[in-house]
Amino acid sequence: MGFLRGLRRRPKRRKTEENSYQLGIDALIAGNRDAAMKHLADAVREDPRNLDGYVKLGNLLRERGQIRQAIQVHRELLVKRKLPAPVKNEIVKSLALDLAQAENWQEVLATLKQLSRGERTDPKVLALTRDAYEAMGDVEHAITTHREILKGEEAKGEPSIGVYRAHLALLAYKKGDKVRARAEFRAALKDDASAAVSYLYLGDIASAEEDNERAIAYWMKIITEKPAVAHFVFDRLEKAYFDVGDYGRMMGIYEEVVAKAPSNVHAISGLARMLERKGNIDEAVRMAYEAVKHEGQSLAGHRQLIELLNRNGRQDEAARVAESLLTERASDPWAPYCPSCGKTLREPGWRCPSCRAWIHAC
Repeated sequence: MGFLRGLRRRPKRRKTEENSYQLGIDALIAGNRDAAMKHLADAVREDPRNLDGYVKLGNLLRERGQIRQAIQVHRELLVKRKLPAPVKNEIVKSLALDLAQAENWQEVLATLKQLSRGERTDPKVLALTRDAYEAMGDVEHAITTHREILKGEEAKGEPSIGVYRAHLALLAYKKGDKVRARAEFRAALKDDASAAVSYLYLGDIASAEEDNERAIAYWMKIITEKPAVAHFVFDRLEKAYFDVGDYGRMMGIYEEVVAKAPSNVHAISGLARMLERKGNIDEAVRMAYEAVKHEGQSLAGHRQLIELLNRNGRQDEAARVAESLLTERASDPWAPYCPSCGKTLREPGWRCPSCRAWIHAC
């Protein structure tokens, strides 16, 4: 009971007109975590029987990254005898979240087993259970638990079973288990066509095995089925077609994508690049200007246009474009980001590695 004793050893402060516990709750509602921490610490010193104050104090410690202390607070609370079932369940859930943040996944599962049977079907508990199995590499139990989540009424925002399989496949791929990754990517595509980004990684696996023809076939699936995200595979296709001696095929691919998605800045930029290589400079510049019109937050179109103009002796025009860019746009480069936490996403996937929010990759 070290952490709790540490709180109790401090001299009690004189009670204010307003109860410390209520002040802590009010601060939580207002989003003032520092004030909430102070008032809740006062509250449990004033009344060591205030279990809810301890639970919330532990949760705040977890939010502040003080995981060891949070675990200690919540574990010590479970030592108390004759806890009412609702109170015990809340403490167990808080402790499981502490352990999850510490990535003690085996202990997460053991802790959740202390919940009453009805509480184990809570969507948040099921999600934590699934994540524990997932982190431990227990694919079958993770998928089974995900199916249970999808049966509930609160499954909104959760991916389909196919997309979840694709997510598990990507985890296996990152760990170097290409055999499992390939099997899971294929299973994902059978379950749900919206897991089309799986073709990207199936192509990567084939390419690593020096099977360029198969890699191209997989990547072309994205071109034909999901042209809006075709930019994921453009660079890969260019290299693969160069390796098989059919680099000119990329011109037709870029034209095909632009025909289907006229605002696809990546395809327009690719087409401009191909036109320049063929020596059709005026048409390449025209396409580069078109890319700029559609680039949104990205600066890729401007960069390509400026470089193209410079390479072809049109430095004054390049300078005007650069000046316009500096005037109208922010200087920070654009990168895909998580819509939930705002962190940069380094590669296509279905879940943010930072906040673990689900992402609709297609």
